[in-house]
Amino acid sequence: MVDPSQIEQVLMNLVINARDAMPDGGKIVIETSNAELDDKYAHLHPPLRAGRYVLLAVTDTGTGMDQQTQSRIFEPFFTTKELGKGTGLGLATVYGFVKQIGGYVWVDSEPGVGSTFAIYLPVACGEVSKNAPAVIAAVKGRGVGTVLLVEDEIMVALLLEEMIADLGHEIVGPVARVDKAVAMAEQERPNKGRR
Repeated sequence: MVDPSQIEQVLMNLVINARDAMPDGGKIVIETSNAELDDKYAHLHPPLRAGRYVLLAVTDTGTGMDQQTQSRIFEPFFTTKELGKGTGLGLATVYGFVKQIGGYVWVDSEPGVGSTFAIYLPVACGEVSKNAPAVIAAVKGRGVGTVLLVEDEIMVALLLEEMIADLGHEIVGPVARVDKAVAMAEQERPNKGRR
């Protein structure tokens, strides 16, 4: 019961990060499965709740991350990439989407070993309609403003442009660098009023 384009965006962000973590090549594995999480597992992974989920996992054999880096990866604009190579919004977007639909994201990573991002999405109960899911119908056609799109990965930017346009918003960008985006936002603010 989720927007397929949002799942595409989640996958694309995770795969791009996995690729970037393997500058000399490596292996990316994408897995899906049903998961029945019990109380014991939920207790070890707060705030996750026991129940039925769909698991989407992306694993890479890249550089991995230490605990300090892992503690910040979902913060907007936090990036370990050099200036101009990443906006720090990819994982924040993943986290925001997953939390919005009642899911959970877990990261298992170790320097020199690689990383696994496990996303648990709640199982939809009941019969699925052939029409667009209620979540999509609720947001379609609500565009009333302008969105400054900041994304340095062209494939992600194209996907985001399509999603934002589908919602009826005007798009400025995409802009690859955060500093340029901030300057553009500052320049637009006095001319356009509140948006």
